[in-house]
Amino acid sequence: MSTPITSIYDTKEEALEAASHDFGRTMRKRPKTVAHPNSAQDVGEIIRTANRRGTSVTFQGAGHSQSGLALSDDGILIDMKGLNGIGDIEDGEIRVEAGARWKDVVYRVAPRGYLPPALPTHLTVTVGGTLSVGGLSITSHRYGAQADNVSEMEVVTGSGELLYCSLEKNADLFNSVRCGLGQFGAITKARVRLRKALSNVRTYALVYEHVEDMMQDFEIITGAQRFQYIDGWCLPIVRDMWQMMSGNLYAHRIFWVYLSVEWEEQPPNQIDLLGDLHYSRLVKYIDASTLDFVTRMETQHLSASPKNFDWRRRTSEKVENIQQKGWFNDWNQSHPCTEGLLPWDAFPQFITEVVSELPPPVARAARIMLSPFRTDNFKAPLLARPKGEMMMGYGILLEAPSWEMDEILPILATESRRIIEAGGKRYLSGWLDFDHQGWQEHYGELWPLMLNAKLQYDPDRTLNPEGIPLYP
Repeated sequence: MSTPITSIYDTKEEALEAASHDFGRTMRKRPKTVAHPNSAQDVGEIIRTANRRGTSVTFQGAGHSQSGLALSDDGILIDMKGLNGIGDIEDGEIRVEAGARWKDVVYRVAPRGYLPPALPTHLTVTVGGTLSVGGLSITSHRYGAQADNVSEMEVVTGSGELLYCSLEKNADLFNSVRCGLGQFGAITKARVRLRKALSNVRTYALVYEHVEDMMQDFEIITGAQRFQYIDGWCLPIVRDMWQMMSGNLYAHRIFWVYLSVEWEEQPPNQIDLLGDLHYSRLVKYIDASTLDFVTRMETQHLSASPKNFDWRRRTSEKVENIQQKGWFNDWNQSHPCTEGLLPWDAFPQFITEVVSELPPPVARAARIMLSPFRTDNFKAPLLARPKGEMMMGYGILLEAPSWEMDEILPILATESRRIIEAGGKRYLSGWLDFDHQGWQEHYGELWPLMLNAKLQYDPDRTLNPEGIPLYP
């Protein structure tokens, strides 16, 4: 039985203030009320009520977006975390409500030898939230995005109608709400595919000095599907004091690549895995249980330098303390990350320019993330991506105090344009400065499909009107 609708709404000052910021903390939007539904029926009633009153509706999971896409300006913000049920494993899949956090899914399925094929780095985000954006992962070179690994969804449309959709039933809706940023409906439940996982993970930490060697190896190992996890980082470094004094702070860069493979009874053969690769040096390898590996960000502190990456450190420290101390976990800081998908052939010149031109206010505080992907593993239509057999996932991950944003955001706007001018596409969980034309150029030939989906599933334009300006 649904909760009485009047008890769902919260207009207390504390609730409204808490809902006025997301993880990016680069902007503020204050809702008129925060709604806490406990069922899909509650969500439908909230949307129908909003339609009658002419009030906008925005959906929020964990609020991990970075440019206000999950914030509401004087409308109803629907907090989806009350829809957090997790079902049983059936035929290698599991039904999960949209507000469930991925860490709870992992702890439900891992003891039975399963994992979702693609997992976010931070498992505290919600299932519905990442499916609405796409959900890239360090396993996406093999399994695609999280949005590619759902077989069915329950959705409440902008008319308040509850529908089930899949590639076989209501396919247009299925392809609209995956990566749809909450524009066409609220995902309330998803049937998530699972994969069999082995008990242990060995991670090899490799250093590359040349981007061409790294990319050649990425092509080899993704083609052979040799590793389940690939996690790459670019570290700008200073070669000597003279270059620093001349203003060329980051004259060189190295690449750290963590290649992780699951194993059961016998450890993997290093020669078989690494013998034909072109890395400069192997720093070390680390063994961990698979569960410890995939939950490493939730249970221990990570240094800002990938060189100190060791998920076995400080495993007894409480998560709530780590969230205050750990790199990229302080919600009081701003996190205007700039992420994208780049054409493979364009990447060597692109990263050379980034490292040589990235201004110190960003370069000194950022980490540059790299992930190779095979394009044919990505099926969700609205996840905009460059053409070609392979593409490079790229992100400037940044954490800084709010008073530095006036200096940092113009730099990131330049970096966003650099991605687009290189033929890339922005990944939409990060900080964005798109206007109407920018959004239209991002989606390109998909834009008419989005307009048609909006007309069909949200004709009153109730859902997240400030998120994507579909209309000028």
